[in-house]
Amino acid sequence: MELTIQIHPHDVRDEGGETVVRNILERAHIRTIIAETGTLEERHPYPRGELEHNPVHKVVYTDACFEIPGSAGWFSSLPFRPRLSPQAQAGEDYVQAVAEAAQRQGAEVLPWVKALNAAFEGDIESACVRTFTGEPIPTWLCPNNPLTEVYVRSLIINMMERYRSRAVLVDRLRYPDWSGATVSIRRMLTCFCPTCVTGMEEAGIDLSALSKLLEEFLQDLLILEELLEDAASSQVLQAWLQFRNGSITRLAERIWDAVRAWRTERGAHSAYWLNLWPPSFAPLLGQDYAALGKACEGAKHFPYHKLGGGADLAAFVKALAGEDSKERQERVFQLLTHLLKLGTISFQEYQEKGLPVSFVADQTRWGKERFGRSKIFTGIQIWDIPEEEIKDTIAQALQGGADGLFFYCYGWATLKALDSVGGVLRSME
Repeated sequence: MELTIQIHPHDVRDEGGETVVRNILERAHIRTIIAETGTLEERHPYPRGELEHNPVHKVVYTDACFEIPGSAGWFSSLPFRPRLSPQAQAGEDYVQAVAEAAQRQGAEVLPWVKALNAAFEGDIESACVRTFTGEPIPTWLCPNNPLTEVYVRSLIINMMERYRSRAVLVDRLRYPDWSGATVSIRRMLTCFCPTCVTGMEEAGIDLSALSKLLEEFLQDLLILEELLEDAASSQVLQAWLQFRNGSITRLAERIWDAVRAWRTERGAHSAYWLNLWPPSFAPLLGQDYAALGKACEGAKHFPYHKLGGGADLAAFVKALAGEDSKERQERVFQLLTHLLKLGTISFQEYQEKGLPVSFVADQTRWGKERFGRSKIFTGIQIWDIPEEEIKDTIAQALQGGADGLFFYCYGWATLKALDSVGGVLRSME
């Protein structure tokens, strides 16, 4: 069974690689560390709290910069490239530094790569996704743009070439969700760039009707149930979602072909894993489990029950319903839980406790049923939850048939939470 924990650059820079590795080994009883190679636009920890064991910062805000120095040549054929962090610009390779610390202590480090999402510089508008009103989202690449495949293939192959690790975790192979530097529903409603518009027209999608439906959705989410009950509206929305899922699948298949070709050429084997949203949410973001199970050797999904799946469900509800009306928030939440099959719970209960911990088992089981022979690893939330709940979360993942446990994440968790993880894992031996 795969047992891993994920880390961020500031963990290593602020605490030191030796300390991070020692805490993970001795407290969490984990020997595989997955290191982020490019940050997100986010608060650490999210959405609240402080970094308890970070000696330098109590809260860190990252800006989606790339962390690999000397990588400009990887993207020399493209009109854009990921923007390097100041540390990477100065030549600091924190991934290599923590990998060397891990090797000295009998652990290993695997790269965690962000496929379509980053802070970019150069002519990014030639390849980024666009909303249905034409607004560019400059931190997300369109999966249908020919430049995107060149970028992602070069990113992943060069990462595997540079670190030669046992596995690589590829994240953000999807469309944008509502989270980021701000909560934005409009950012979810992509992509309508020229390439996608042509593709949707060729697929027979009525773009005028689709744009009208999305505008109505933005004005009032509660109309969604009515739209889905209307045969014509439902058909347009389903065709659009199928187009998005097919777009991600095609890109994933081409990248998987490139990875296998590289492994054959190098005589190397680095396992290729994807990072997916839990099954309830995944189709809304372009991730088709049945198809993607054939385009990798395993995937981590993240049914973070306290957070509400993947990215702060409470923030999503409030963005849709507004901050003022509790009644409207409850109505929106009930609609979402019904559509996403999240169970029976009130919005007030969810805000206090999150989704039931059984969500972890349900989503893991559902993911395995859809993913075919490829492995499913369950992301375990270990921050912003009671330490005693970690044991129950692990038990639910195993009950769902998880092939591995990916703990998220080192820096956000308290030291007591890491000790709780270690206690459970030792008892499993």
